Amino acid sequence: MKKIIIVVGIILLFNCLAFGYTIDTKIDTMKTDLEHLQVGDRIFFNVSILHEDESSVHYIQQEPSEIFIIISFSSNLIQVSDDIKTDFQFTSAFFDTGLQTVPPQEFIITSSEDSASVYSDSLQVMVNSILPADSVALKDIKPPVSLYLGFWDIALPLLIIAIIIFVIVLITRSKKGLALIPEKKKKILPAHMIALKRIEQLKLQDYIKRGNIKRYYVEVSWICREYLENRYNKLFLEMTGFEIRQSLKDLNVKKRMETNTILQECDRVKFAKYIPPIQDAEKILNELVDVILATKENEMEKEKDEN
Repeated sequence: MKKIIIVVGIILLFNCLAFGYTIDTKIDTMKTDLEHLQVGDRIFFNVSILHEDESSVHYIQQEPSEIFIIISFSSNLIQVSDDIKTDFQFTSAFFDTGLQTVPPQEFIITSSEDSASVYSDSLQVMVNSILPADSVALKDIKPPVSLYLGFWDIALPLLIIAIIIFVIVLITRSKKGLALIPEKKKKILPAHMIALKRIEQLKLQDYIKRGNIKRYYVEVSWICREYLENRYNKLFLEMTGFEIRQSLKDLNVKKRMETNTILQECDRVKFAKYIPPIQDAEKILNELVDVILATKENEMEKEKDEN
């Protein structure tokens, strides 16, 4: 664990030195009542990033979890000497009690030469229950009333429901011209074959010649994420860039550095309004094909999964 913390610290320090930024995260105590914070109450926190005048900062919005959501956010720029300070104001809420942690938020700092992901600090808050402290507020419920049901009391409603479902299925399939008994599903193609087929379809769209570079990179990112999801049976399509990098590392995936580079390049075009040269756009698809062929499922893995 200590080694992981040291490595993460070195990476963050390298990014800080390379892009010349400082990041500050704090809760807005003027708007947030930390002493009486309850489930669902609004938590206001700010992230300030001081960076070079030539660079820009973009927030990567994360998927909400079961207990924490970002309700809204806004940003504004402030000139500080020769630098720029980008302030982000977040409105969030927790839906669980106890000591909770506001997770780090991901940002992309983009310069004319490169871009990098940076993260805000996590924040801890104590969330109280909305119920009164005394247990008198919760009254005991009455025990269930005993009810005796005979055989036909259960069988007849189930039979009627089964007949209704059968009639609905029969009518629906008849209107669609389908057989009553569905045919056996075709064998699902391997993940790499699906991905390579998607790539061939993407080439036919000719987005590069049509000048729709952003759509092209969005499709490349989708194909890459879909391949990873089908190949490793994890929800890569719903993950953030940081979560994908962690999952690839945990799975010890081959070509994970190349995969991360492809996805980061796509994110630069999608979120940072970066327009790459045409030769780079054509090259990234070839790099994705190399990753797919190097990581595709072999016959031994396939037989193991089937057994």
